[in-house]
Amino acid sequence: MNKDIYEEFRLKVRNCLQKIAPEDLRRAEFLSPVVGSVEEKLNELKDWHRKVYEAGLIGIWWPKEYGGYEDDPVKEIIAYEEFIVFGVPYGNPASIVGLTVVGPTLIVAGNEEQKKRYLKKILTGEDIWCEGLSEPAAGSDLANMQTVAIEKDDYFVINGQKIWSSYAHLANYMLLLARTGNLQDRYRNLTLFIVDMKSPGITVKPIKQITGGSEFNTEYFDEVKVPKENIVGNINEGWKIVTTTLNFERFFLMLPLIITAEHTIKEILKSKVLDNIEKIEEEIIEIIASKLLYKRISELIRNKIIPGPESAAIKIVTTEASQRLYKKAVENCDLSSLIEKNPNFALLLGLLGSFGGTIGAGANEILRNLIGEHVLRLPK
Repeated sequence: MNKDIYEEFRLKVRNCLQKIAPEDLRRAEFLSPVVGSVEEKLNELKDWHRKVYEAGLIGIWWPKEYGGYEDDPVKEIIAYEEFIVFGVPYGNPASIVGLTVVGPTLIVAGNEEQKKRYLKKILTGEDIWCEGLSEPAAGSDLANMQTVAIEKDDYFVINGQKIWSSYAHLANYMLLLARTGNLQDRYRNLTLFIVDMKSPGITVKPIKQITGGSEFNTEYFDEVKVPKENIVGNINEGWKIVTTTLNFERFFLMLPLIITAEHTIKEILKSKVLDNIEKIEEEIIEIIASKLLYKRISELIRNKIIPGPESAAIKIVTTEASQRLYKKAVENCDLSSLIEKNPNFALLLGLLGSFGGTIGAGANEILRNLIGEHVLRLPK
């Protein structure tokens, strides 16, 4: 597809947003690392999500038979970019896990019944999803997870604990990874389940973050019954599927970071927070490089290639460049301006929020190992 068609589509998205975007959903609150307004405006955000879907701007590449528009996947990325630049959420922020992680995973690995049952409601925003991957004793080393699923007749019984699940307190469903074999087998005996969050035995507790928000949660599973029909893929093949899940997550979560960093750079230049722009010129170059890498991975997706190590690379580069940008800006900023309700307070919030970026979707140290072993063929 030629470049003109993409630019024409980008203009269409911009014009559409000018017409349909409510004024009270525009700008900083949903680009900020502080979460709180999502719960307060949940019904309004669900209505907005539905409106965006009906405008043809969500589910652009998803198959028509499951509610999508079956068009070029690069258009979905363009739409996502324009929403961030315009300053409105891409649907409901609490639905982002479903749109960018769960949906693509079910399209690749789910069975026909699961696709028909769950995908359309992700697109319309009716269902909110969360992930159940990390655990207190198995964050960076995901294969060390202790949550177990024991087979009983036509269902599994799940016991354990998950942590850092975004919007689990609002979610209808969780995509959960549990151990269905011995701990010693690590990667081989893990299975991916769809868990109804209203199931008896589930307790969800929000985590208060340093930014003031409570986006993340801890979940406790006590004798939770999950029917066998809710297994995604095959028993003991969860690790292979989750690798795909994490690659989707790393790719889609980087665009908001890149766009927000670009916006921050413009604000720094405009407000003259720094007396010398050379103090952040390295970080500016790194953000530009991140965006170019993002476009390169977009080309892979356009050619129906699922990104692999490229997603790990962009995650490392973008999160660390973003963190350095905020750190240098705060270090060189007048401290009296770093108070709430001052325009420069966003720099401090950006710095506080940036630490989670280097840990989520796989800690950067682990991703360096992944690139070293699987791309550079270095010894373990």
